Amino acid sequence: MLVASSCPVAVVPVCAPLLAQSLAASEPVVPDGLLQALAQVPDSRDPRGRRYRLATLLAIGVCAMTTAGHNSLVAIGEWARRCDQQVLADLGCPFDPMTGRMRCPNEKTLRDAYGKVDPAELTRAGYTRLAVLARQSADRAPSARTPEGLAEREQRRAHHAAERTPPSRARRRVFAGDGKCLRGAKRPDGSQVYVFSAVRHQDALTVAAREVGAKTNEIPEFQPLMEQIPDEELEDAVVTLDALHAQREHARYLVEERGAHYLLSVKGNQKNLARQLKSLPWKQIPVLHRTSESGHGREEIRELQVASVNGLLFPHARQVVRIRRRRRPLGTKKWSEEIVYAVTDLTAEQTSPEEIAAWARGHWTIENSVHWVRDVTFGEDARTIRTRNTPAVMAGLGDIVRGTLRALGWVNAASARRAHTDPTAVLRLHGIT
Repeated sequence: MLVASSCPVAVVPVCAPLLAQSLAASEPVVPDGLLQALAQVPDSRDPRGRRYRLATLLAIGVCAMTTAGHNSLVAIGEWARRCDQQVLADLGCPFDPMTGRMRCPNEKTLRDAYGKVDPAELTRAGYTRLAVLARQSADRAPSARTPEGLAEREQRRAHHAAERTPPSRARRRVFAGDGKCLRGAKRPDGSQVYVFSAVRHQDALTVAAREVGAKTNEIPEFQPLMEQIPDEELEDAVVTLDALHAQREHARYLVEERGAHYLLSVKGNQKNLARQLKSLPWKQIPVLHRTSESGHGREEIRELQVASVNGLLFPHARQVVRIRRRRRPLGTKKWSEEIVYAVTDLTAEQTSPEEIAAWARGHWTIENSVHWVRDVTFGEDARTIRTRNTPAVMAGLGDIVRGTLRALGWVNAASARRAHTDPTAVLRLHGIT
């Protein structure tokens, strides 16, 4: 027996292509590009009540943050609402048959979903795509992947870098490890959120990341962070770390378990080792590498001394490094001086003073090309997000945006974000079609 409904139902015409895409979006096959990479992130949400795939929600965050001004969850939700139906369909948003339109996630949906994402898994998925993208872009001519003005600038930079950098510098892969405080984000107990990351020196791509626990620091998170780096990439690579990580266990782990090398700064936290390094006869050791540069309103002279020493109070240490930095503001005569010590397990036959100097300076890549960009360009410290893993996940989404723009030849991330105002162009940038 058929019973007529008392409420008339309006039949809304449906665009056939959008409906077809929405049906395809329900399948486990994900389009090539960013969506395919993000589909590898495990989804820990309750299967009941899910309307959006996790890859879709993460991709919306990446695409929104590619456009300048979209640094918060509220702004990401607004970006999604302004997208046309075709863009939402390409992102994999589900189709609502009652309205005849694609569903669009709001800020609460994004916040709840991001809070249950593992930041380490997100970074791994992002790096998998960015590493391939960087290799592909390296094979193309600069003019093919940058605007004309940026291409010329990139060529000039490469030319000057080739003059300053010895050919042996690229013999080994180099990773920098460092932590960053997300100053605006706090946990329910009031403690601040820290993210510990590993970044490639050569292109500032974030290889691995972990959120540091509330009642601990970066030291116990070191080995779990290194475990995220594949063996084929870490083997025979060099890991540069600041003085906090001048730990004997870290050195043994890198050399004995992972077949890697280290360059560790040494300060007062290792008193006996620091005293031993300072007592070496440095006045009798020649300066093996010296650079003099002017920029950012100051002049800087860097001198590097290296000595091979046996019997150091540190596992596998074979060489000691002393770096003397002298700086003065341009137009003045007063110099400031800083002396830094470091140790490495590489022998004089395995590396050169030029390489060590490049690695020591390249360690600042994680500060200048990653942390500074996240703070200034993506407004990371201004976010006041508090929901579970959401602060670290937002940092990971920003790393994917930054890495993509850099891999495609954009020198200035802020300029690149201002240039990508069209959502369709943003999707093409991330390989979403």
